[in-house]
Parts: sequence; structure tokens; C-alpha cells
Amino acid sequence: MCSELPNRLYGEGLEPQVKKINNSCRLKLLELLREKMEPEYKEVMKDPLFSHIMVIEENGLKFSARLVHSFLCRELMTSKKYEKWFSFARTPLRFSLQEYHAVTGLNVKLEKISVVKWTDDMGFWSKMIKTNGRINLKLIKEKYLEESRSWTWVDRVRMIYLCVIMGVVMGRDEKVNFPHLYMKLAMDLEKLRRYPWGLYSFDFLLKSIDKAKDKLEKKEGYLMEGFLFAFQIWIMEAIPAFGEICGRKVRSNFTGPMCGNWTGCAKCSYQDIIDLETLFPEEGILHSFMDFHKDGRVVCSDDFVRKDEKKDERVDLMLDMIQRKHDWKKHVWGVVETTSSEMDEGDEESEQEEEGEESEDGSETEFGESSHGASTADGAATVSGRKKRKHVDLGAASRKKKLFCDLGATPKGSIDTNMQRFLEGLVQSSLAVFGEKLSQQITDRMDKLETVVTDRLGTLESEVTQLRTALLLAEMAGKTDEEAAPSKSRVDAGPSKSKNNTAP
Repeated sequence: MCSELPNRLYGEGLEPQVKKINNSCRLKLLELLREKMEPEYKEVMKDPLFSHIMVIEENGLKFSARLVHSFLCRELMTSKKYEKWFSFARTPLRFSLQEYHAVTGLNVKLEKISVVKWTDDMGFWSKMIKTNGRINLKLIKEKYLEESRSWTWVDRVRMIYLCVIMGVVMGRDEKVNFPHLYMKLAMDLEKLRRYPWGLYSFDFLLKSIDKAKDKLEKKEGYLMEGFLFAFQIWIMEAIPAFGEICGRKVRSNFTGPMCGNWTGCAKCSYQDIIDLETLFPEEGILHSFMDFHKDGRVVCSDDFVRKDEKKDERVDLMLDMIQRKHDWKKHVWGVVETTSSEMDEGDEESEQEEEGEESEDGSETEFGESSHGASTADGAATVSGRKKRKHVDLGAASRKKKLFCDLGATPKGSIDTNMQRFLEGLVQSSLAVFGEKLSQQITDRMDKLETVVTDRLGTLESEVTQLRTALLLAEMAGKTDEEAAPSKSRVDAGPSKSKNNTAP
């Protein structure tokens, strides 16, 4: 049976780890546009075309390079052109156009749209099209954002649409020039709305995932294009435990595209991922398919079927096993056999990609536990020295501790030594924090008691001193009075002054 199923890209526990991913999906750009062009930005936000995409930045969801990278290493290799399969806790999970649409809500219906004809309004974008001009996100930030003040209102609105498309939906490197096709579409917003952005952005993301395979072992990290936030949110939805670790849902009764309902710091370490997979219980929730996981049935709408999709009987077998509720816990996936020369090909990067890895180019980068963008140690990102609104995820640490404590209490079986150490360390750290707080409270109370006793002793000593002084003064005053007054015996013994005793 194992030989009839796809192989994993890396074996369990052998997934390489990298320090960072330079994510070209730029949510910071949206913040900059909102600050510089607030009226036009609000106008675009009213349009349901991309409003649910733009709200990701407003909700403050951060990017987790470790989570994304770890899943890229868990890919199940198939011959499918328009879907990817991954495994977690040995269970296969599908990432197809169906899941992508459920997350992003972007249009995936292909229809004929004539973009050859467009109306020349003598504005900025008309001139760009007529002169075959070149413009990219970097030029917009450095030059055209300020110059746009002299543009027409509609041209500024068009620029925001194009920035959302290039910087987020397509997630292109900031040095890549805008296709003239996009400019022509922006000249007619109705055509722009009808264009299947979901279809093309999904295809581009899959190409980026394929391209990243040769970079996964580069320890310092790599550049990756595409709408990676959509991929991350799919992971958080397909495995709700990662949703608890990386963030929280904004509303429990949310009914729109999934990408508009997440917030959080997305602090997820490699050890968190390993521990979660190790402790994942048999009754743990995993959604192999999006939107159609409630009853376990595999349903694929015609809107997501591609005519040129390749057939792969291994995938068909997986689908059948999922429908039959196969127990994957004891399944051992095979591993793709690779040679060192295949991995060495990943070192051959284009100059454009190498340049794109600079931290100042606006790419979303994760160092350590930082979020998207150039971040400080406390997770507060900054954009060109400007103050950024902070989205503090105060419950992140407590959610993670509660999740792992609950998982540790599940009857999954024996826990390995590393996990035992992790749980022991978790308990010990909690007790240590409690002990420190208790010790500090006792110390503070003892200090206050000592201060009160010292003050009272000082007051008592002062009163005693005053009493002694008063007694001493009283005693001295008594002695002085005795010396000043004659005694009775001396008065009685004095010479008589009577006349009878006087000589004549």
C-alpha cells in the first residue's frame, strides 16, 4: 500500500530548518498607502474586490516563516499541476484552488475579458501604457507616492488597486515591473473586478512553492514570492491547533473569506511544530479539505476543475482512503530519493532575487520570533521610521501553554524523552514564576512590616527619652529648692532675741 501512495519530500524529523524567509507579500505597503492616501485608500476598501484581503493588515496578523517553511518540507510529491498535498501527523492535507478560494474569496472563474481596448484619459497611467513605461513597487514608494499629489483622483485610486495586486495578491518582488495588462485593466474598474485574480495568484503561488524546493536547505533563508499569507491561513484553518498557537479569530460568527477573520502575533517555533505533531491526539481535528470536511465527503465544484489537470492514481487512492476514514496514524510515508546535486541547484539564485533579500527593500522577513517586516525584539514593526500601530497579542503565551498542557493530558500513549523534558520544563517554569511572585510579595510585606516596626520603635525611643529628660529635670529642680530653703532644726537652734535675756 505504501508504494502506491505519494512520497514525502523529507522524512519525518529530517525537515531542514532556516533562519528566515524574505516574504514578498508586503502588508506594510498597505499601511503606507493608508497613511499617505487615506481618502483614496478608503475608497478602495469600500470595493468588495480586495477589501477582505486588505483587512489582513488592519487585523494585525503576522507572518510565520517557520510555519510556512515547515509545511513546504512536508509536501507529498504528486504529478498534479493545480494542487499540492502535505502531511501533518501522517494525515494528508490538500491545498487546491478550492481551499485557496475558501481562504481568499478571490474570483477563480475564467472568462473572456477584452483588455486590448481602453480609454485614454490623458492621465498618468494612460501615459505609462502609451509610452511602454516601467513602474514597480519600489519606484512607487521612493518617487511616485509623493508625485501622485498632482495626479487625478481616479489615477491615485488606480495606483492603490495595482499596489494591492502586485504587493499582496500576487506577492511579487518590489523590483518587478507592473505588467501593462494590469494597467489596462485598471483603466476600467469593471474589467478589473471581473478578472480571475484568484486563479492567477494561486497558480503563481504554486510555482513559487515549486521554485522554493531547491532552497529549503539554505540555512540563512531564501526569498519567496506569492500570497504566502493565504498559505499560512490555510494551515491555521486546516489544523486548528496551529490557529490557537499563531493567533485567534476576530469573530466567532464570521461568514466571509477566512483571511479576513484572523489576528495574532504568529509566534511559532520549530520546536512548537515538532511538539504539536508528536503530541497530536488521535481525535485531533485535521481538515483534509476546506469547506467540505464536516461530513468527510470529498466534493469538488466545477468552478475548481481545470481541463488540463493531470491524472494521478496515487491521489485518487488518497481521496478514496480519506472518504473511507482511513486511520493514518500508523502510516509511514515514503521519502523522495534526492541527490546532492539536485539540492545544489538551489544555490544558483538570480541577481534580482539576491537583491530582494535586503531588509530595506520592504520584503516581509522573519528573524527569530519576529513578525512580518523589519521588527524589533518586542515584535513592534516599523516602516521607514514611522510609528506603527501595535496589535498586541496578549493571550499568545497562555494559549500555547494551555494547548500543550491539554495535548499532554490526552491518552495518546507514551511520550518521548524530549516531550517529557518540554512538559517538565513548562511546569517548572510556571512554578518558578509563581515562586518568584510569591517571594516578591512576601519580601515586600516584610519590608513594609520592618519599616512600620522601625518607625514605631523610633517613636517609642523618642518618647522614652523625653520622659527621662522630664524626670531628670524634675529631680534637679527638687534639689535646687531644698538648697534654697532653711531647715527647721536650724531655725529652732538660732540665738534668742528676747528682752528678758538682755543685760541692763
